[in-house]
Amino acid sequence: MSDDFEQTLGAVKKAIEQSGMSVFAEIDHAKAARENGLSMPETRVVVYGNPKAGTPVMLDTPLTALDLPLRVLVREMPGHTSAVAFHPMAEVFEELGVRREIAARFDSVQMAIVDQVCGRCPTGTRNH
Repeated sequence: MSDDFEQTLGAVKKAIEQSGMSVFAEIDHAKAARENGLSMPETRVVVYGNPKAGTPVMLDTPLTALDLPLRVLVREMPGHTSAVAFHPMAEVFEELGVRREIAARFDSVQMAIVDQVCGRCPTGTRNH
């Protein structure tokens, strides 16, 4: 396990909390691989959100519950770097019927977390 990976993972969790949200779960794909005789780079999915923001959206548009809470991927890369990525949700939520200005807030929140950890970049994936 790379210290850089752990530092990036910690920075992501800290950014989530500083944004007023909570970490609900952490899925450790590398651990599951090891437990089944396989190997992969450190790969975690952090599940996070804020019920005050997500609940009203799920009440108005129940299918958004399939994609909430939000998730961010932290993966160890070659050279002791880490990648941080997320799926932008605004377009998905708009297609489900969420108003554009509300849907856009989810992407803004995700981008702010990743930008805080990795710096400004035009895509949903950052190397750190």
